[in-house]
Amino acid sequence: MTAPTTIASLEKYLASYHLALVQDKDKGKSVVATAPLERGAIVTTSQPLGTVPLKANRHEFCNYCFRKLGSTATTYNQTTPLQRCSRCKSAYFCDMACFKNAWLSYHQFVCQPATPNNHHHHDDDESNNKINDDEEEDDSTLDLEMTERVALNVSRFMKRQQVNGEQQQGMEPNDEETVQVTMEAFASLMDHLDNHPHYLLDHYASVAKTAKEKSYLVDTPLQEKQLIQFLGRFKCNNFAIYDEQLFTMGEGTYPVASLFNHSCRPNAAVLFDGALLVIKAIDNIQPDEEITIAYVDIAHSRTARQKTLRDKYFFQCTCERCRDDNVIGRIDGMLGEEESDWDRAERLLNGHHGDPTKQDDISKHIMQLVEEEWDLPVMTKTYNRTNGTIPDRSKPLSLQYYVHFLLPFLTPYLWSASNPAIQFVGTRSPTHHSNSANSSATGTILKQLTAFDDPPRHAALPDSAASDSYHDILGAAIDQVSTYPPAEIIPFRITTLSACTKLFVDTMMEGNWRAATKLGMYVLVQYSIIYPPYHPMLAQHLLLLAKSAWNSIIQNEIQGGKLETFQERGVRRWILLAKEAILYTFGKQSTMWREVLELEWIFIREQNLKK
Repeated sequence: MTAPTTIASLEKYLASYHLALVQDKDKGKSVVATAPLERGAIVTTSQPLGTVPLKANRHEFCNYCFRKLGSTATTYNQTTPLQRCSRCKSAYFCDMACFKNAWLSYHQFVCQPATPNNHHHHDDDESNNKINDDEEEDDSTLDLEMTERVALNVSRFMKRQQVNGEQQQGMEPNDEETVQVTMEAFASLMDHLDNHPHYLLDHYASVAKTAKEKSYLVDTPLQEKQLIQFLGRFKCNNFAIYDEQLFTMGEGTYPVASLFNHSCRPNAAVLFDGALLVIKAIDNIQPDEEITIAYVDIAHSRTARQKTLRDKYFFQCTCERCRDDNVIGRIDGMLGEEESDWDRAERLLNGHHGDPTKQDDISKHIMQLVEEEWDLPVMTKTYNRTNGTIPDRSKPLSLQYYVHFLLPFLTPYLWSASNPAIQFVGTRSPTHHSNSANSSATGTILKQLTAFDDPPRHAALPDSAASDSYHDILGAAIDQVSTYPPAEIIPFRITTLSACTKLFVDTMMEGNWRAATKLGMYVLVQYSIIYPPYHPMLAQHLLLLAKSAWNSIIQNEIQGGKLETFQERGVRRWILLAKEAILYTFGKQSTMWREVLELEWIFIREQNLKK
């Protein structure tokens, strides 16, 4: 494909979203805002030029639109199962419209009659909805499928141009991503073929040759050389497609979204509405400010992030998180290094019993601490926002002390520093008193949670972090914990976070809600430091923590335990923070918003019944 001499359609499309593509001496090009963008605003959307579902779970979502049943408010209670293609029995679609679109786009070419080896004879067998275990999927398969699908779409576009001539730019709607916009963006992407290792170039050549020999691509005007360029672009630009729970469902080529540069401290995030990629602002963005997204999970250490960015995307990141001259850059000094692939392999092969620096032993040590030493009522009453107690600085800061010491610094104050509209009970106007935390004392019926029952930032303790600045609060928290002697298991290390994240999921699956709540509180502390306040990972975790804390209360009552005030206040805080974060990330149309409102309703009902 020959790169167009103009990108007028693309520029008009970006302008409709108050964006501009500008030259950058270090990055080549960058996308900047031309008008203020508020947190939660849709920066832009991006249509896929090609998508490939992962085979492992493709029976769980529509292979064309990538929607799961019940993934939106309108389909949440939908019970109609996905329809499987009756011919190949390996592709699944939500309705006939998606099947027809897939058929016209690519499925007619790849749909082959099923053989006895790749499907069951009993169509009503539950196992028939699952992919045969013998089917294997590797990078070669994904690369070939993506190459074929993108090549089909590019070929159609090129042939249409030959028939119709150059499209009249003035006739195009500015605010819609037309095929012309998508193609202009795709042609502008870098392939970095000069930087790819030889083994990858050989792989690209093999995939391109195989694709070109397909009967439906023989007559394409695209040559193998161009298909190799496509593969180079895929390597450096493609996105994983994931659902609302952030589980990966497939891979997509999204040319418009690929125009946005990376930052380890992004001000925007990538979300998906089915197969449509949506870029949302997770911070307020000013005119002429670059809009950035994260190409990698920023919970990784600096060394790991830099290696991935260097090996996959061929650049050295110099964002504020990757420098040591600012507060955000100090986060990586806290995290330290994560376990390498070599360390993991050595541990699995040899084992390291009794060594607290090894991941398995860390997990055992943490669970023992959580179950036997972490007294949640005592810790909560000792370390809170009203008494400002500080752990003994002559002793190491173990996990539970780290959590209960930092929570008063960070929650909800990192959010209120980022969003001054957040209200506290003591600062609410009289017209809102019916929803305040002390409404139970006055007998007023509580209708919804709208204000935190914590003291406002200026009145909270410890006062060493009393500030309305996000960076000041974060910096003070890092300063405080860095003064303690090292513990046997250092709580703020990335290896500890890795172990606790897995344990958090495990304890939830086991129904051990009290342990899950403790671990979830620890993960929240770490996520609050690592991620921007309105990052999707934080929004998702806050909802999980709120659910865990509520289930812990129910579990405790069933077992005859006494309900503690701190438990109710904790649930209240996590629900409010989850609402705040979900509102600006996933939005009110998401199932997560529906779930947090349901939890809020249950919590309020119980509060009102006690009056």
